[in-house]
Amino acid sequence: MFKIGDKVLDRNGRIFLIECSEMKDFGNGDAPYFVLKPCFRYDFNDGYRTYVPEDRSASLLRPVMEREEALEIIDSLPSLETFPEVNPRERKNFFTKVVSSGNRTDICKVIKTLLAYRQERLRRNKQFSDFDRRLLNSLILLFTNEISVALEMEPESVLLFVKERTGLILE
Repeated sequence: MFKIGDKVLDRNGRIFLIECSEMKDFGNGDAPYFVLKPCFRYDFNDGYRTYVPEDRSASLLRPVMEREEALEIIDSLPSLETFPEVNPRERKNFFTKVVSSGNRTDICKVIKTLLAYRQERLRRNKQFSDFDRRLLNSLILLFTNEISVALEMEPESVLLFVKERTGLILE
């Protein structure tokens, strides 16, 4: 399914380049592994690499979206509904499940939901929780990183591009 030179997302939404394939023995005998190099800094050092067994890569990785899909998602943002209001305890579990599903449309719905919730909290002079703030920031970062790869643009330009194309402010 994947080949050397492909850009892929791991289960956490981080983007990697499949740098090469190597035979490795991590305790179960030699097996072919993809060597993944991070495309963005994240919290890794410059020499960081991770290994994914080639025979399990389809369940551990997914391809970065294509240009057309990225534009489709951006264009759909204004019409995307937010998720219904959920109490804070349930929201954390619900949003965590949505994010781990990898469904890009649902992830965008979580971003829109958190942005609307933050606006409502600000309007009422109430705090936006640390969990919600961290989740929103990480989702926006993952969104901008994947869109930047799909559209071959700098990540810093993505939010301005979205704003100019849709009128939405995602920060």
